[in-house]
Amino acid sequence: MIRPLRIFVLACASIFIFGISAHAATVDLDAPTLSSPTELATSLVNLDVTAGASGAPNGFTVEWMTLAQFTALGSVWPADPADPAIQSAIFLGFPSLNTVDGTTTFLLAPFQTADIQIGDIFDETGIVSADRSEMTRGTDYVFRVKANGDIGDPTGGNSLAPASNYSATQYAHTKPPAPSDQCVFTQGYWKNHPEAWPVSALKLGNIIYTQTQLLAILGTPAAGNGLISLAHQLIAAKLNILSGAIAPSVVIGAIAAADVMIGSKIIPPIGSGFLSPATTSHLNDDLEEFNSQEGQGTIQCQHTTPSKPQSWGQLKALYR
Repeated sequence: MIRPLRIFVLACASIFIFGISAHAATVDLDAPTLSSPTELATSLVNLDVTAGASGAPNGFTVEWMTLAQFTALGSVWPADPADPAIQSAIFLGFPSLNTVDGTTTFLLAPFQTADIQIGDIFDETGIVSADRSEMTRGTDYVFRVKANGDIGDPTGGNSLAPASNYSATQYAHTKPPAPSDQCVFTQGYWKNHPEAWPVSALKLGNIIYTQTQLLAILGTPAAGNGLISLAHQLIAAKLNILSGAIAPSVVIGAIAAADVMIGSKIIPPIGSGFLSPATTSHLNDDLEEFNSQEGQGTIQCQHTTPSKPQSWGQLKALYR
């Protein structure tokens, strides 16, 4: 990412937080802490951000880079947060997608914890970031976090409540590429591996979309449109099943409910359909939980052959 874009993102975040937060006296914010309780997939790293005694009332900023980059810099973070080696995400609002673990806000009370997934923020709300791509598979990373100041200046700045110091550096990694017989992948995998698709078209709701159209949908951030985020998870779920994943009944039910909810709405950027994230979040959660089981051994896979169903309509007959 180029430096001007990063500076623009930081400036936008400053304006946003200034509009939602103000304090009357200088407040010293404690640095949050970071932990990585588990590696969930090849494409993301799960992090727990826990606020200190002061809380993180204006949200927090997470920064990361690969361990190889960090080592090349002498295991020292660059002094300039806009350094191109640093990727970052500013968490300053309310999530509407990744809420399965109970995280409903990024504005943290004292000692409150937010569960976040770096590498799975493409569709999330309440975040400002130009680094929304999935993580690289089989890669070591370093992370750090700080509480945002009251004027939303993630770089520090002068304010009534300046940003906190950074946390200690947290080390974490993504899983190596999945075995060749793996059949469950995230939406990001399908977006970046069109050659692995088992079909060239899918039906979402009442509309059939070509692979080119589906890739355009996968490449469009939800930006608060629940229809787009639901379509992302629905595309991944259907491709996973068509690739041999044996979905539990709750997932088959969620797929059917998602199709009914989408109906004849045409998904952006192909059309201009819209659904509230509050309406779609429960289905998103069910489908994302299924799509994120990559490499965990919890989903059985059947080997697909040319005789297997090659359209979603044919596949549905298996579950009737």
